[in-house]
Amino acid sequence: MNITGSYLMPQMNSTNTGAKGAKVLNEEASFQEQLKSAQTKLETSSAKKKVTGVMTDAEVAQRNKELRDASVQLEAIMLKMMYNEMYKTVPENKLFGDNNAMSIYRDMYHEELTKKMAEAGGIGLADFIYKQLV
Repeated sequence: MNITGSYLMPQMNSTNTGAKGAKVLNEEASFQEQLKSAQTKLETSSAKKKVTGVMTDAEVAQRNKELRDASVQLEAIMLKMMYNEMYKTVPENKLFGDNNAMSIYRDMYHEELTKKMAEAGGIGLADFIYKQLV
């Protein structure tokens, strides 16, 4: 990627000549220097990545940890969906009434319960997903 600054130069006319025009040109030159510096840094960092192309052990460990966490979270979501569908088959009890607060509490309870189930091993879905991704 090459950047030419010729089209970036401000047009000089009677309103921006003198000290004001010099300030504009100085700011433009400063901007072009910063732009070239950023371009050089980008090119050197991308060149290093192209040359190495290999992940370090720490990067591999971090990637595997993130994949494992994502797999457990996906299993928790699936378990919550399954648990909510199973709960729909339970007959309603009107003893304590059925209000919005109770349904919110029940949903939060199911979410935490299924998170803990997935973290404890769940039904093995997280292991299967993780093995497919690694």
